[in-house]
Amino acid sequence: MLKRISLSLLTFVLFCSFAVAEENSYLPWHYSYADAIAEARETNKPLIVEFRCAPCVNGREFDAQVLYTAPNSDRGKLLDNYVRARVTTMTGVDIAHFDRDWHNSLYYFIINANEDIYMRYGGRDETSATSYLDLDSLELALELGLTEHEKFLSGKRPSPARLPKHTPADYPLIKKNVISTGRCTECHLIGDYTAQEKQLAGILDPIADLYQSPDIKKIGLILDVPKGLLLCDTNGPAEQAGILAGDTITAINGSPVLTFGDLQYQYNKVPRTASSVELTVRRGEQSITTSISLPFEWWKTDLSFRHWSLETQLYFAAKPLTTEEKQKLSLPENGFASIITSIDFEAFLKQVHQLKNGDIITAVNERQFDPRTTDLKAHIQLSHSTGSELLLKILRDGEEIELPLKTGRAAFRKAEENLITPNQSNTNWSATEAIRKGNEIAVEYRATITNKHLIIEAKHHKGWHTYALNNPQLAIKLKGKVGDQDLPTAITLPSNIKPSQGWLQSPPNDYSKPEIHWYTWGFEGTSYFAIALDEMPKQAIEVGIRSQACTSESCAGTFDMTLKVPPPSSTEENLTMQNILYSLVPAELN
Repeated sequence: MLKRISLSLLTFVLFCSFAVAEENSYLPWHYSYADAIAEARETNKPLIVEFRCAPCVNGREFDAQVLYTAPNSDRGKLLDNYVRARVTTMTGVDIAHFDRDWHNSLYYFIINANEDIYMRYGGRDETSATSYLDLDSLELALELGLTEHEKFLSGKRPSPARLPKHTPADYPLIKKNVISTGRCTECHLIGDYTAQEKQLAGILDPIADLYQSPDIKKIGLILDVPKGLLLCDTNGPAEQAGILAGDTITAINGSPVLTFGDLQYQYNKVPRTASSVELTVRRGEQSITTSISLPFEWWKTDLSFRHWSLETQLYFAAKPLTTEEKQKLSLPENGFASIITSIDFEAFLKQVHQLKNGDIITAVNERQFDPRTTDLKAHIQLSHSTGSELLLKILRDGEEIELPLKTGRAAFRKAEENLITPNQSNTNWSATEAIRKGNEIAVEYRATITNKHLIIEAKHHKGWHTYALNNPQLAIKLKGKVGDQDLPTAITLPSNIKPSQGWLQSPPNDYSKPEIHWYTWGFEGTSYFAIALDEMPKQAIEVGIRSQACTSESCAGTFDMTLKVPPPSSTEENLTMQNILYSLVPAELN
């Protein structure tokens, strides 16, 4: 009996000794973000923070390789210069500061004790969660991070301004459907529920909010992934712009980038109506900046891995007709006519349509083409909310018929009753008014009163831009006098509306041409103007807009546009609209 007890005790001691040795053979990580920050403040070390959605299989192997790094390895010696933190639930994280594409299950930030972000490391494409995760490129990022930290310690890298802190609990849908139920706040849930909050606010832009992180390969940028931002090949638009294999990307649209994570994050900010993007590369000792033309549908990616609740489900698959097939059927060559190749079994269970294989869809609600896309599914996604009932024109065996389609929505790991309903909104917007050039829409305006502000949205169509409220003042600030410039946007309030502060606007782009002494600033994509109000009106108000819209070749404008803005629907502040207000800058009209 005593012998058996001694043997068991020896086995236990040996097991514990092995476990301690096993544990000590890897670098330790903090699982408390606050503790990691405290250590960084004490040691003056930079931090590497890993955000990992623990339940997800995506990136699990790469995560383990990084987490269980041997101290005496090259990577271990680099990591030993960092305070290391691993965060496996986003519940208390400042997601406004650590912003990213939330459908990456594994993502790293290199920061300092002030939480200044030196760089992002991570990112994926539609084919795989690990397309751009590589241990060699991670080591390169760690080396670059130490260089950035030295700049910070020597005062050569000032701390940038930060947005106000927002955690997932600040978003009502996440708080109600995730945090209050005790679930782990996973990254993809943040992405999905914040998108739903945008739809509630009436500002969801499917082309930007759902089709996130455009693929850089579509513009011909092929990275040598283990070597960071070194290009191993170029083709298409990048090659035509003079970008070469062997170049290293250093900036995009003027924003410096050190990793693919940085590049993807900044590229995702490019307005979907933009026609080009500016890329800076290092070629030997030279720094070269060039403009890459963005091809048609450059933003379009496969949404299937994202499991968006707001992605319209059609319950069939279809293939676009070729140009020759469209010509034979007298259909628009730039239209989205498509032939059905398969029917989902759910279509029969839910009785959402009566389509058959071989049917050719020629029109959706009388529309045959969409200037944004020639893809049928993308057109429906961009133009109709989930749950919409659509009328399809069909060619079946040479006969034209009409059939209804009831679209659906995905509910990936979310209860159906926790999703917002189509067209549900808690922000009242005015009807949309447009500036046109002939039949072409240049820019669309609408307005709302919320968060104690009047907010005006300007949505520019591709190639068009408008001008800042303070164009003359910016010219005076730059040149000391008003020079030649485009007409500024002007907004007129009714006499009974009293603002409490001056106008805010989206940060304007510089469209100046100093070589011809022309100085002007303005907007493309979606931009906003806002002004704080002393009192919220109890009835609709009329706001006047005077605006000039231009392309590189022509202009259009309005001098008498009126937006009839409904009174606010609630006194509660909408967080999504508050985020827009935080992004604006004073117009400084005086």
